[in-house]
Amino acid sequence: MRRFYFVLPLLLWSGMAWAADVWTYFGDPAGAFTVAVPAKPQAQTAQLPGPNGKTLTQASYIVERSDGALVVVVIDFSPVPDNGHMLNDAANNIKQTAASGLSDSPIALDGLTGHVIRFKDKDGNQYEDRMFYVGRKIYQVMTVEAPNVAPASHAVGQRFLTSLHFTKH
Repeated sequence: MRRFYFVLPLLLWSGMAWAADVWTYFGDPAGAFTVAVPAKPQAQTAQLPGPNGKTLTQASYIVERSDGALVVVVIDFSPVPDNGHMLNDAANNIKQTAASGLSDSPIALDGLTGHVIRFKDKDGNQYEDRMFYVGRKIYQVMTVEAPNVAPASHAVGQRFLTSLHFTKH
């Protein structure tokens, strides 16, 4: 009978650890991508000034965390002519916000190429921004982490970043 009491707490503990790791997949309304998230993202839209006086629509999907955020941003460039270097222009705009630690590396995902931009802002927040240009839209999946983020929290961000997949392109 003593063995039962020893095993029961282990089973309860392992069940609680499993239940705490509840991630789901989120897909944008257009069905272009999926990404794993630990909570339902809050959707936001904004109108941005674009080239030649055109207006661009930005959709953002954000999971706020105590020490940062998990973010997907989609900017629709269909109102403006494709100049052949939209992705590089967008990457250069992001790099201008860096205060330190800037790096830009190529990335390949689902047959697409993009940028991985890492930097710190003036407050020491750390960003990792993965950018792709697909179907006249810029897709950014990024993490924002507070200075000195805990390794476990950083791992959550990396899980989010690596879960992105394009379902249409």
